[in-house]
Amino acid sequence: MNRAVIYACSHRRGGNSDRAARWLARGVCEAGGEADIIFVREHDVRPCLACGYCDEPGGRRGRDLCVLGHDDEAWALFEPMLSARAVLFASPIYFYHLPSMFKTWIDRSQQFWAAKAEGAPWLTGLPERSARAVFMAGRPRGDTLFDGAAVTLRYFLHNFSMTLAEPLTFRGVDEPGDIAARDHCRENITALGRTAWEESR
Repeated sequence: MNRAVIYACSHRRGGNSDRAARWLARGVCEAGGEADIIFVREHDVRPCLACGYCDEPGGRRGRDLCVLGHDDEAWALFEPMLSARAVLFASPIYFYHLPSMFKTWIDRSQQFWAAKAEGAPWLTGLPERSARAVFMAGRPRGDTLFDGAAVTLRYFLHNFSMTLAEPLTFRGVDEPGDIAARDHCRENITALGRTAWEESR
């Protein structure tokens, strides 16, 4: 576990989430680490079939955990979460929640919930880690604007022995250049990347 992985979760290429992911990576590098940015939109992830295959006992692991494991790229997205020293997310908020491509991938993590419930040592033996997230919403108001996304991400991360630190949130961020035009956004997001790496030691 000697690298950080950053998931850029927006459907839009070159937008605020992509920029935030690069700033997070810069922070990790400033702290002496190395980071890989993964763009979720570039991976073919099929939706969960709710078929129950992953709930059947049998000690499977890897791509064989899911009936769709060899049919798409969901496992390629999951694999870094098993080995990364630091895990970070940069995501927009759509309708008070996570984008559909990101959420489709999260739904496929039922396979890890089932494996952990079965006591799979390769999963239950993962070290405790803390994950970080940056959420950006076009909407400028809303008391619960980020709550749904945070709850979903928190329970998703639990499957990988991770806890979600308090997300860094920005409102009224919609057009591609909005985050860059805000005072201190770059500094705050870069600082989050540094903190994620430094506190993962």
